[in-house]
Amino acid sequence: MKQSALILLFILTLALLSAGEYNEYYFRFELTDQSRLAELSQIISIDAVRGFYVYAYANDNEWAAFQKTGLKAQLLEHPGLNPNARMAGSKDAMRLWDSYPTYETYISMMQDFAADYPSLCRIVNAGTTVGGRQILFAVISDNVNNREAEPRLMYTATMHGDETVGYILMLRLIDTLLSGYGSDPRLTNLVNSAELWINPNANPDGTYYGGNSTVASARRYNNNGYDLNRNFPDPNGAQYSGAPRQTETTLMMNLGMEQRFHLVANFHGGAEVVNYPWDHQYTLHTDDAWYQSISRAYASSAQNNGPAGYLDDLENGITNGAQWYVTTGNRQDWTNYAARGREVTIEVSSTKNPVASTL
Repeated sequence: MKQSALILLFILTLALLSAGEYNEYYFRFELTDQSRLAELSQIISIDAVRGFYVYAYANDNEWAAFQKTGLKAQLLEHPGLNPNARMAGSKDAMRLWDSYPTYETYISMMQDFAADYPSLCRIVNAGTTVGGRQILFAVISDNVNNREAEPRLMYTATMHGDETVGYILMLRLIDTLLSGYGSDPRLTNLVNSAELWINPNANPDGTYYGGNSTVASARRYNNNGYDLNRNFPDPNGAQYSGAPRQTETTLMMNLGMEQRFHLVANFHGGAEVVNYPWDHQYTLHTDDAWYQSISRAYASSAQNNGPAGYLDDLENGITNGAQWYVTTGNRQDWTNYAARGREVTIEVSSTKNPVASTL
């Protein structure tokens, strides 16, 4: 009986993953020689390393290339599958933050933030995705229509479309900053002292792969089947693995070079840890001590204000990227090298696309 149930689950998973123009495989394999990680990251999208097990994603071409390595893969249920995802079809339905917004609700919420707080918030559309959806930023400042001599901070989430927790957290952060301005001294000081750019969803095509009304079959990759966080130019200027540069990548690069953000937090899911540069090489960043300090400050705050055991993966909540596993083509390294900003990657949830009631 147990074997039959597993076979049925496997067939259902493949059916859901095959519903679009490309397959997205999620799998794990055993790797005793960790030195091969750099080589393998050029073939597949490594998601996590736990002991001798490597967890990864692949599109059809990447899967075919992985088969030639001789490593034996175990297909797993896709982390983006959330068949009973509770969806909110209106702004009012999002008030308790225990639902996922439909794409139309998301757009409406962003527009309403600016309409409700016109002196504090404006919405910037960085451009349109491959699938025709908008990459939106809420820009928040006490003098929102004028550039002031103050730091520009960018918070962005869900460039892996199946990592949906950051999506909701960023919407809630926008709401908290705007509703708390003038009454909460700490929030007021932050809005008065900085220009904040908040992008709740950097890959809406992946999140809404099953359609605008559901996140039930969210995917990591974009509409063309590429991992956007493996698609940026390496510090040497070469496009990662020769993969075609995606529209979403170009839009983020253009915005980064135009705005020159001073500090960037890129929110992901699948682990609970702050990841700091570099990711593409073991050589430490010149400002490694500073990165460790700011990462530790975030992790300690999360641990002190969260449930027991939260955000304590790897080195008690922080890790150097390459020491975890080497990747190339990610935005963190591009921002720190090419755009001269300071970006860290914050993995905020061990579950990627959780039941909405837990949000």
